[in-house]
Amino acid sequence: MLRTQAPAAASISILVACGGPGPGPEPRPEPPPGASERLEIVDRAIEHHGGELFEQSRVKLTVASRSGSFDVDSMADGDRFEQLIRASNGADEREYRRDNLALEVTEGGRPMEMDETEHARAESYVNQRMYFLFLPYKLNDPGAWKEDQGLEEWNGRQLHRVRITFAPGTSDGADSAYVYWFDPETARLEQFAYDYEEGTGLRFRILKNYRRIGGLLFYDADNYGLNTRDGGLTVDDINPVYVEQELPLVSQIELRGIEVERTGAS
Repeated sequence: MLRTQAPAAASISILVACGGPGPGPEPRPEPPPGASERLEIVDRAIEHHGGELFEQSRVKLTVASRSGSFDVDSMADGDRFEQLIRASNGADEREYRRDNLALEVTEGGRPMEMDETEHARAESYVNQRMYFLFLPYKLNDPGAWKEDQGLEEWNGRQLHRVRITFAPGTSDGADSAYVYWFDPETARLEQFAYDYEEGTGLRFRILKNYRRIGGLLFYDADNYGLNTRDGGLTVDDINPVYVEQELPLVSQIELRGIEVERTGAS
C-alpha cells in the first residue's frame, strides 16, 4: 500500500521483537457521535480514482506550484513500498527516500544525520506531499473518522460533503479537520479543505484538469487560503460565499510528466 498518513503525521513506528509475550493491543477507539469509519461515498470515490491500482503501481511525476517544484517516484507492490521525493532549492538538492523499513534524507548526495525532531520533520514533509498527491486513496485509513454532511450547493451544482477528523495518536495533526466534496453520481473528488495549527491556517483546493493515466485519476488544483496569528480559522466556515469573499488564490498546483507502470501486487 502507499504508506502515507495525514499531513504532519508523526514518524513511522517500528515494532521490535522482544522476548516473551507483549501486552495485548489497546482497545480500538470509537468514532465520535455522528461519525463512522466507512462511508459509501468515500468507498466509491477511492474505487473511481483507481482502487486497488494504488497498491499495484509505480508513479513518477513532477509537482509544480508558485513556491517551486519537486519530483516524486512512488512504488507500491502489495505491502511493499518505496517513495522518493527530490526537492531542489537553488544549488541545494535534497532527497527523501522511504520504504517499509526506514526514511533517509540526503543533501548534495550526502546522508543527513537527524535527531528525533529532525526525523519527525522529515516524515511530516514526506507525508504532506504523498497524502495530497494520492487523494482520496488514504481516506479509509484506520482512525480516519468520517461525518456525512449531505449535499451542498456549489455554483448551481450539488456536491456530497464529508468531514474527516482523526483519532488521537494517529497523527500529530489530529486536532485538524478536513472536508471533502464529491460528485454524488460518479463519486469523483471535486474539492477539499483543511485547517491546521490550532486554527491559524486554512486551505481550500478546487480540482481541475482531470486525466486518467495507467488507470489512476490525476488532477491539478487551484489552491486558496488564509493564515493568521490569532487563530479562529476553521474548515467548517467553508462555503461558496466564504471562499468568494475571504479566501485569496495562493497558488496553482500542476502535475507534470506523469508516468505510471504496473508493478503487479505480490
